[in-house]
Amino acid sequence: MFFRVVMLSLVLCQGAAVAQSMDAGAEPAADIDDLSLEALLDTRVEVATRDARSTLEAPNVVLVLTREDVLASGSRDLLEVLQLVPGFTFHHDVSGVVGVAFRNIWGHEGKVLVMLDGQEINELLYSTTQFGHRVLAHSIERIELIRGPGSALYGGTAELAVINVITRQGRSLQGGEVSGRFAAGLSGLHDWSLAGSAGARHEASDVEWSVSVSGGEGRRTRRSWTDAAGTTGALANEPLDPLFLTASLSWKHLRARVLVDDQVVGSRVAFGEYTPTAETSRFRTLLADVQADLPVTSTLTLRPRLTTRLHVPWQTTERRSSFFFDKSAARVLAGLTAFWTPVETLSLSGGVETFFDHAWLNDVQLLGLQTQFGNANTVTYSNVASWVQAQWENPIVNVTAGGRLEWNSAVGVNVAPRLALTKQLGRVNVKALYGGAFRNPGIENLNLGTNVRPERTQVVEAEVGAALGDVTYVSVNGFYTLLTSPIIYGIDPETGAESYRNGGALSTAGAEAMVRLRGRRGALTVTGALAMPVVATGVDSYLVPDAVTPTLLAMPLVKLTAFGRFKFGDRFSAGGQAVFFSGRQALVTAADVTDGNLVVGQLPAGLLLSLWVGVDGLGLEGLSAQLGAGNLLDTNVVYAQPYNGGIAPIPGRNRELFLRASYAFGLGSK
Repeated sequence: MFFRVVMLSLVLCQGAAVAQSMDAGAEPAADIDDLSLEALLDTRVEVATRDARSTLEAPNVVLVLTREDVLASGSRDLLEVLQLVPGFTFHHDVSGVVGVAFRNIWGHEGKVLVMLDGQEINELLYSTTQFGHRVLAHSIERIELIRGPGSALYGGTAELAVINVITRQGRSLQGGEVSGRFAAGLSGLHDWSLAGSAGARHEASDVEWSVSVSGGEGRRTRRSWTDAAGTTGALANEPLDPLFLTASLSWKHLRARVLVDDQVVGSRVAFGEYTPTAETSRFRTLLADVQADLPVTSTLTLRPRLTTRLHVPWQTTERRSSFFFDKSAARVLAGLTAFWTPVETLSLSGGVETFFDHAWLNDVQLLGLQTQFGNANTVTYSNVASWVQAQWENPIVNVTAGGRLEWNSAVGVNVAPRLALTKQLGRVNVKALYGGAFRNPGIENLNLGTNVRPERTQVVEAEVGAALGDVTYVSVNGFYTLLTSPIIYGIDPETGAESYRNGGALSTAGAEAMVRLRGRRGALTVTGALAMPVVATGVDSYLVPDAVTPTLLAMPLVKLTAFGRFKFGDRFSAGGQAVFFSGRQALVTAADVTDGNLVVGQLPAGLLLSLWVGVDGLGLEGLSAQLGAGNLLDTNVVYAQPYNGGIAPIPGRNRELFLRASYAFGLGSK
C-alpha cells in the first residue's frame, strides 16, 4: 500500500507542475453549467454509431451523464452513478466482488460491455467487470450509455448494454485539477481517495493531451455478516483499494492512449463461509491503443486501429489459500473502419477487425482454484469480425440498418442484426428499435464448461421523448429482452469446483421513464424503471425455488431514482441523490440455522438517501468543497446473489459523513 500511495502522490505533483506551465494561448473550455437543456440533449456521442450523433438522433436508447451530473449526485464511484440509471442494479458474485445486472438479467459475466475512453476493460478470462470504489467520480468527464444491445458494433460482450466512461480530457481541463474525498462513520473509515488530472488542447499545433491518476482505500461495509452455518463476523476491514492511471495524446489525426487499472478486493465472505482473515483478489489491466482518422476524400474517412491489453484478474497468490488463482490473458486487436457519406442524407460505415486471445498460467502449481487449460498451461483463440451500418435520413422516417458477422475459433459464427426507425417531430422524438446480440463464452467459461455455446439475445424497444418548454424533457421507453442458451455459472458447495453450462431461455419486459429539469439555478433528474420476468425455462439457478410464478432471485421489480443540484447565489449549492428499491426475494441465512443451507427470504424495500452542501471559491479561486451525508437513513440495501451460489447477501454501505474538495487551475478550468 505504501508504494501505491507514493506513486499516486508523485503523479499528482507532476500533473500539477505540468498543468501550471500550460500554453497561455489555449482556448478556454465551455462551462458545463452554461449548457441549456436543448444543448444537453444535442450532445454528440459516438457510443451508438461510432460516429458523432446527438442523443436524440442515436439509433439506441442512449443516455449521457455529464460531469455536472456526476458531481451533483454526490457519488463516490461508477457504481453509485450507474445505480441512478434506469435498468442498472448491482449484486454480489463471489469473493466480495460486486457486478452489474441490466433490466433484471445478471450481466456480470460478459453481458454488459464496460469501456474507458472507448477501450474495453472487461477482463478476458471470465469477461467480468468489478464495481465498488473503482473508476472514482473524480476522474469522470462524462458517461455515455446504450441502454440496450450493442453487439452489432462491439461484438460478444455488448449483449445487454454498453457503458463508456470518458475520463478528463485536455480540451475541457485547459489546466488541471487536484481533488480528494474522505468519508467516515461512527464505526470508522469508509473510504479516502485522491485524484489529479491535467491536460490541454493547443490550437496552434493541433495537439491535445491529458493525464489522470486516482487511488485510495475503501470499504464495502462496516456491518457484520452471517454465513449459512450461522457464523457471524465483521466485514469492516475488507479492502477496496483502487489505483488508476490513463494518459492520452493526439496530434492532428493521430490518437494514442495508455491505461493502467489496479484494484485490490478483500473478502471474508469467500465462497459462502466466513473466514477469519480477508482473502485478497487483485485485478490488473494494462492497455495501449493507437488509432487515426485519415480523410481520403471529402466524403470518405478511414480509421485504422491497433490495441493491446493485458489482464491479470482474480489473482490470489497465497499458495496456502484454498482460493489460489494466478493466470493472465492478453489480447492483440487490429481493425479498420470506414465512414463514407456519398450524399448528404446517407451515411455508410463499416469495418473489419481481428484479435487473438492468449492465456497462460503465471504459476504452474495446481493448487486451490488453479486449473490448466485442458491439459495445457496456455491456450489461444482467434476471432474475425466485420460490421456494416447504413443511416438514411428522409422526410418520413430516419432508418438505421446493419449488423455484425463474427467468427470465433472456439464457438464458430455469430450474427447480430440491428434496425432502428427514428423521427423527430418538432419537440417530440420517437424511436422503434430491434437488435440481435450475442455473448461469446470467455476463456474460463470454455475451460470449466462442457460444450459451452454462445448466448443469443433478441431485443425490441420503443421510446418517445418530448421537450416541454425550455427546461423540461420527458422520455418513456418500453422493452422486451429474450435471452436464449444463457451461460450459467455454478459452484459445488462441497468441493468449491466451478462449472459453466448453457441454460434454456430467459426474458424480461418492462418500461422506463425519465424526467430531466434544467434551469438557470440548477438541474434535477427523476427516473423510474419496471422490469419483470416473462419466460424462464432451464434457468433454475436464477429463480426463487418453488415460487408460484417465475421470480428472479435478488432482482427488484421497481427502482426509482432522483438526483440533482441547486444553486444559491454564485458560490453556494446543494444537491444529492435518492435511490428506492422495491422488495425482492433472495436466498438468505435461516433465522434458526440447522443444516447450513440458505432459505428463501424477503429483502425489504429500501431507500438510499444522500445530501450535500457545497461552496465554490472557498477563499481561493478554483477551490471548491462538498460536505455531505451518505446513506442518511442508514438503510442496509444488501448485495444479494442473483443466482443460487450458496452465499448469503453481503451488507451495503453504512451512514457516513463525507468531504470532497477540489482545486482547479489553468485557463478555463472547472
